[in-house]
Amino acid sequence: MFISVFGYSLWNPVIWLIVFVIMAVVVYLFRSRGQEQYKRDTEQTRVFLSGEEVPGAEKVNIRAHNIYWGFFETLKKYYMVLVKPHTGIINDYVTWLVLVTALGAVTLYIVG
Repeated sequence: MFISVFGYSLWNPVIWLIVFVIMAVVVYLFRSRGQEQYKRDTEQTRVFLSGEEVPGAEKVNIRAHNIYWGFFETLKKYYMVLVKPHTGIINDYVTWLVLVTALGAVTLYIVG
């Protein structure tokens, strides 16, 4: 029984529903084998930070710049090229959007 035929049986919603049900059963079986000794609101639920006390939320402040420092440092040359054309003026962004959309449309027209 094919509800929608696009030339590929991969897009059959009945098959996707069956796959979803099978995956749900597999997940349930894995979950049901979990540890039964778990108790809520005990020492088991506390965060383990290498034996150190976890500081309160007001003391934990990790800036995004520090988290991604290695990533940005590695790609610094790439980002410097991209930062220059960004003026912060919405008209420039809309112009770029229109130009890229037009270029894509022309490319699709020529190819397709």
